[in-house]
Amino acid sequence: MSKSENRRILKLLISVGLPIAIQNLLSNGVNLLDNFMVGSLSEDALTAVSMANRSYFIFIMLLFGLVSGIGIFSSQYFGSKEIGKIHSMMGIGFSIGVSFAVILTALISFFPDDTVRIFIKDERVVQMGTDYLKIAVLSFIPTSLSMVFQINLRSVRMTKIPMMTSMVAVIFNGLLNYVLIFGKLGLPALGVKGAAIATVAARFIELTMVIIFVFSHKDCPLKGTIKTYFSYNFSLLITVMKRSLPVVLQEGLWAIGTSVYFIAYGSLNSASVAAAQVSMTALDIYISLFIGLGNGAGVMVGNLLGEKQIDKAWKYSRKIIFYQIILSVPFSVLFAFSGSWIMKFLNFSVAGNEATLYTILILAAYLPVKCMNFLFIVGILRGGGDTKFNMMIETGSVWLIGVPLAFLSAVVLKWPIYYCIALVNLEEITKLILCSLRFKSRKWINVLVD
Repeated sequence: MSKSENRRILKLLISVGLPIAIQNLLSNGVNLLDNFMVGSLSEDALTAVSMANRSYFIFIMLLFGLVSGIGIFSSQYFGSKEIGKIHSMMGIGFSIGVSFAVILTALISFFPDDTVRIFIKDERVVQMGTDYLKIAVLSFIPTSLSMVFQINLRSVRMTKIPMMTSMVAVIFNGLLNYVLIFGKLGLPALGVKGAAIATVAARFIELTMVIIFVFSHKDCPLKGTIKTYFSYNFSLLITVMKRSLPVVLQEGLWAIGTSVYFIAYGSLNSASVAAAQVSMTALDIYISLFIGLGNGAGVMVGNLLGEKQIDKAWKYSRKIIFYQIILSVPFSVLFAFSGSWIMKFLNFSVAGNEATLYTILILAAYLPVKCMNFLFIVGILRGGGDTKFNMMIETGSVWLIGVPLAFLSAVVLKWPIYYCIALVNLEEITKLILCSLRFKSRKWINVLVD
């Protein structure tokens, strides 16, 4: 590959992937700060918020699956310069996404304590989690609208807008958390309720900003009218849903499966759940760059296939894999050494601190594998429209390998949390082997537009 092509790949990845990486870094950084603030109250408080947020996590992943499936089409339509079709993709996203958010909001509002109790049985923790969830569930509808805008903005390479809106939202969320959790500026200390209020307020601010940016930007391809968004016909809806449904099932079943892990972990003790939550949130910070790289790769592959440049999509994907391998190892080492400073911000027991430290070391060892799987599944293969394979490999590895190992290690053998996580993550190794073979076969390459 020539130097000019290498430069072009890097330019595309930086223009698309870097803003996504920064967006995720900020979001995960504030999430970790939230964990520090709630964790400074007690291990039980952090466990309560973590378990209550499992329902939000499942909602987000199902919504992400739907909108990502739509984003596959938007990327290729942008490559083929069919802007009207992109508006139709957004209309489909609004219709289904908001409907889903309304239904789930109603269900959780009626049964908040039962929702938390799915994941943990300690009644004190359940009560705190219910207090949090009753308020936090109000963020579902604005989140569904924001995500439709954000994924489609990525598909048309306008990644700076979601980066800026998320930046403002997460900073506001962090500041408001501090004020409301601890009772600053003359306000009462609300604890976990304060964290929930801050979350809802931040989601509404994010939605307001992204709408203002899209409709005030002179050349934004997403700027349309009610008529252009909702003028799609039934035939187009069916075509999109056939391709999107595997993505929805993939993300949904993966989210439910990984949440089932926490049901197993919850059988140990509150300290184990808190250690897993903090460690995984810290991991998200270190893989933020690779989330940007994966999303950037998916957009690039989709755009190239929309332009019918199949060979170039293959060559560029191979180069991105090389960049990923080179970058992930040093990040793994950095993460392994981060445990000691994370401990300083938590009001955990000695056992909780020890569990967190060892869990971070285990997750650091798996970091390069997790990053490569993200690049394949959410980036390259999804950008190529290979949604059915992704669904089978993602759901199969979680439910056939991860879930049984979680219950075996935590419920049956009662191992420490870090040994449980080490065993469960063997499913990542399986995914990597199968995804690598799929990539080499080129069967993932699909042109979806005429």
